[in-house]
Amino acid sequence: MSFPLIKVCGMRDVQNIEQIASLCPDFLGFIFYPRSKRYVRQSDLSIEYLDKVLPKNLPTSIKRVGVFVESTDAEIERIAKRWKLDFVQLHGNESPTFCQKLKEKGFKIIKVFSVGKEGISLAHMSLYEEFVDYFLFDTQTPNYGGSGHKFDWDTLKTYNLETPFLLSGGISLQDVEKLKGYIHHKCIGFDVNSKFEIEPAKKNAVLLQEFITLMRKE
Repeated sequence: MSFPLIKVCGMRDVQNIEQIASLCPDFLGFIFYPRSKRYVRQSDLSIEYLDKVLPKNLPTSIKRVGVFVESTDAEIERIAKRWKLDFVQLHGNESPTFCQKLKEKGFKIIKVFSVGKEGISLAHMSLYEEFVDYFLFDTQTPNYGGSGHKFDWDTLKTYNLETPFLLSGGISLQDVEKLKGYIHHKCIGFDVNSKFEIEPAKKNAVLLQEFITLMRKE
């Protein structure tokens, strides 16, 4: 994987997935939350497409991430196996015990924490450290992300846990210089979504290419 890691979330359109995959982000995110505007139904992407067509243009370095909100472990396991997910991203109020159960089944986990005016609770997050691979910090919203709004990144100055994290929430092309200047020894990458969309679940490949090129430029 590159540095910083770049995750493009909210993918669904077949041709668009191939376009964005050609830019070689580190992660592609697929949302399995029915109330999301970017929800992936079984009819949207055939398993045959994912298994036989996409891999030809999808380097193994690009990891598939499934985004879930308050799903059961059985549902997550079923979807993860069917779609051959590399990571499970938990965006709801899933407990440390829930994460432990998935971890014991061999899943790599990204646990999302929504950041609002009250900031972050290190004591609460520390309960998850043993069972997750990354944290992801997003802007607090009733719709579990994808709002296009930022939170105050300075809130994370107090973060002193061991788990690496991805920064998310309203990141756009205009944020490149600020992101390149953002220094936190546990921040390993950035998650982008709504600010690079032509419409929900369809990304602007030109804007993303520029973003990825600039972020990886020395």
